[in-house]
Amino acid sequence: MASQKEDGNSDPRRQLRQAFGSFATGVTVVTSRSDDGAPIGFTANSFTSVSLDPPLLLVCLAKSSSNIGHFSRSGRFAINILSETQKDVSARFASRVDDRFAETQWSDSALGNPLIDDAIAWFDCETDNIVDAGDHMILIGRIAGFDQSDGRPLAYLRGHYLDLGLAETTAESISHHGGIRVGGLLECNGKILLRQTSEGWSLPMGAARSGFREGRAALEEELSANGISAELGFLYSVFDAPSGNATWLIFQGDMPAGTIPEGYRLFSVDDLPLQDITPQPVRAAVHRYQTEFRNARFGLYIDGTKSAGQVHTIDRNATPWSKLMNEEGATR
Repeated sequence: MASQKEDGNSDPRRQLRQAFGSFATGVTVVTSRSDDGAPIGFTANSFTSVSLDPPLLLVCLAKSSSNIGHFSRSGRFAINILSETQKDVSARFASRVDDRFAETQWSDSALGNPLIDDAIAWFDCETDNIVDAGDHMILIGRIAGFDQSDGRPLAYLRGHYLDLGLAETTAESISHHGGIRVGGLLECNGKILLRQTSEGWSLPMGAARSGFREGRAALEEELSANGISAELGFLYSVFDAPSGNATWLIFQGDMPAGTIPEGYRLFSVDDLPLQDITPQPVRAAVHRYQTEFRNARFGLYIDGTKSAGQVHTIDRNATPWSKLMNEEGATR
């Protein structure tokens, strides 16, 4: 089998970040007050417990953060563990917007730290110690108060949010009418793997199957048979084929740099041959991924009209699947 060698990114900092990213974590918003009393906060996934007696926890803050001086002087901070429905809150506090609290519901803790509404847990802390750690500062907090509620946490792995349980429920609920075709958006150092076809380019694909798990397995088998090493991640897109007799599932995945089989090619995310990608719904999914990759924000997409749809915040306990599938949104 003919192949081409793709040289991976040799930047050791990037490689180290990718290795650290192999560990799935929860997402938290760390909050406090600035010198003038204004609420401040940032998204972090480096929170961990330290001790039960005394009750201590820690979180890391990049020294490049504009708020690092405020956090080091305030003597207090709070940890807000986000739920799986709070991706928008996570993105807002990870952004550079001036007022991250403007569209966020929150209240004051006993220590005066901002507490994010609907977080599944929070910890109100007095700063116990500050440790210099390379390009980060470690805040160690003594817990003065805490609370928790039912819910599923927002998880994070390899730069993406995780909600595979919800994804499976979604896929199974809308695929009863026909078989499943499955494709992979496989990323390697900022590039996407495409498969050459008689009509142009498409995604690596698995054979038609009858269910979510079977479809995912079919894609994994197809990749393995072609010598492609990849780790499938979250379910990225769900849509019906134009013929109406099959449901398509598109998974995000990661693959290491290495040998690329004949008939496949890695394209830079910024230089994808979009007009040559078929079929059209797959092209739309790839186009959306290109946009969201640049913004580092992803969401489960349900396309009920083949050419228009919406990234939905899905509450599987409250929203009928039929309503989701009949709802039309803006063209993506």
